[in-house]
Amino acid sequence: MPKCKINGKSITVERGTTIIQAAAELGFDIPHFCYHPGLSVPANCRMCLVEVKGARKLLPACYTQVSDKMEVQTDSERVVQSRRAVLEFILVNHPVDCPICDQAGECKLQDYYMDYDTQESRLRTPKVSKVKVYPIGPEVVYDGERCILCTRCVRFCDEITGTNELTVVERGDRSEIRTFPGRELDNNYSMCTVDLCPVGALTSRDFRFKCRVWLLKSTDSICAGCSRGCSIHMEQHRSEVQRYRPRYNPEINDYWMCDAGRLSYKELHRDRMLKPLINGAAYTWPQVAEKGAALLRESIDALGEEGADKVGFVFSPQSSCEGLYMARRFAEEALGCTRHYVGGRPHGDQDDFLIQRDKNPNRNGLLLQFPRGQRPQPFEQLLADMESGQIKILYMMGSEVPVEGAQAERFRELLRELDLFVLQAPRGDGLDELARVILPASTHAEQRGTYINCDGVAQQTREAFKPLGSSLPDWQIAMKLAARLGAPLTTTFIAKLQEEMWEAMKANAQPAPEAPEAETTEADDDAPEEAAAP
Repeated sequence: MPKCKINGKSITVERGTTIIQAAAELGFDIPHFCYHPGLSVPANCRMCLVEVKGARKLLPACYTQVSDKMEVQTDSERVVQSRRAVLEFILVNHPVDCPICDQAGECKLQDYYMDYDTQESRLRTPKVSKVKVYPIGPEVVYDGERCILCTRCVRFCDEITGTNELTVVERGDRSEIRTFPGRELDNNYSMCTVDLCPVGALTSRDFRFKCRVWLLKSTDSICAGCSRGCSIHMEQHRSEVQRYRPRYNPEINDYWMCDAGRLSYKELHRDRMLKPLINGAAYTWPQVAEKGAALLRESIDALGEEGADKVGFVFSPQSSCEGLYMARRFAEEALGCTRHYVGGRPHGDQDDFLIQRDKNPNRNGLLLQFPRGQRPQPFEQLLADMESGQIKILYMMGSEVPVEGAQAERFRELLRELDLFVLQAPRGDGLDELARVILPASTHAEQRGTYINCDGVAQQTREAFKPLGSSLPDWQIAMKLAARLGAPLTTTFIAKLQEEMWEAMKANAQPAPEAPEAETTEADDDAPEEAAAP
C-alpha cells in the first residue's frame, strides 16, 4: 500500500486512492466542483489542482492517484493563486445574483469565492447572456448564466439512471446544459441533479423561493415513501417540513433518492388530526383515555362471553417498531384481541434501482412483532371477517388501507355497520368521519422510532420537532388506554421499551436484524424521554 505525505502529514492508503480522497481522510478539504464520489471523474473544473513534489505542473487531486513516497501540498502559494485564477474565469460571465439565488447559503462557488478570491471583477465588457428560468424538466428549473458546466447532472443521467437526457451544447463561453431534442429531464430521480449542482443553476420547482436554507433545522431521518426507507436529511422551519434531501448511506440508498419520496414530506402535514375526539367532542388525553377505555370495555362486554373474539386490530406498517410493539401488547393484554390484520398503503410502481413496490416503510418491523405462525392476516381477510359478522369492534392504526376502488368503498360501508370503530392515526383520510373514537398519533417526524427496511436494515428516526397539536406517539397512546383497561404496560422510558422490543423481535426472527446504534442528543443526556403519565 502506498504511503505519502499531504501537507506534512503521513498516511498509508489503498492502491488506487486519489489525492482528494487521501486528503479527506487526513481532514484536508480540497476545493472542487466537478468531482463527486458517486460519479466518474472528468477533472474538468481544475479547482482541485494541488502541488506534487517533482511534478512540473499542478495536478488534479480528484484524478491523480497516490503513489508511494509522494509529497503533496494542498495550500501552497502556487495552489492558492491557481484557485483564484480558476474562480475569476468562472465568475467572468456569472450573474453574481446571490441575494435572490435559492442556492445562497449552500453554494460552493459562494464559499470558495470568500475563501480564495474576494476581488472585484476586472471585466469591463458586457457579460454573455444565457437562458434564465428554463423548464428543463417537470421538477427542475435551469439557469444557464449560473451554470459552471461541471457536468455532474449530465454524468448522473448517464451513469446512475441510465436515461441520458442531458448534454452540453454550443462551445466556449456559450456552452449550456440542455436536454436532447424532444426530451425533458423527467426520470424518477431528476431532483438528484439539484443536490448535485454545486451552484444555483439547477433548482427545485418545489423548494424554489420557499425558505432560506440558513433558517432550516436539519434532522437525520428516513423517507417513509416505500419499504426502501432511504436515509434522509429532514429539514424544517417552525415545525413545518420544507424538504427532504438524501443522506449518504451505502447500505441503503448511497447518495440518492427518488422524486416521489423526496416530495412525500407533504404527507406529514396533510389532513392532520390534532385533537382526541369521542363522538365528535374534543377531550384531553386523560379524559379520552378514561372514556375511550370505558367505551371499549362496554362494547366488548355487550357482545357476551365471545366479545373479545369479535374485536379486530389493524396494525400499520407506517408505524415505528416501538409503536407496533406496544400496540400488540395492548391488543393482546388489554383487549384480549387475537384477530390481527395488516393495513398500510397499497402496492405501487417499482424499478430496479431504489423504488420498491411496497409503499410502507416498516412492514418487516411489523411482522417481527409476532412469532412465526401468528403473524397478522392480510387486509382482504379483514373484509371477509367483517362481511361475515365475525368483527364487531375494530381498532385501527393508521388511516391507510391497502385496497382501492370498490374494495375500499366496501370497507367504508362495513365500518358503518360496526358496534365501535376506533381510529388511531396521524391523518383522517375520510375514516375519521366514521370513527366514534379518534386518537391523533404523531408522524415519524415528531418522535424517536425504529424502522426496518426491505433488506432488513434497521434505522432510527429522531424527533425533528415536537408533536403537532395533541398528537402522541403510538406507544404512548397504547400505554394510556392499557392503564385505564386495568392492564398497565409498565415500560417508563423509551430506552427500556426499545430493549424489551429488540429482545422480543430477536425471539421472533432468525436471524434477527441488528439493532441500530443508539443516538445520543443533548436532550437525551439531560433527561431520558419518558412515557406520558396515563
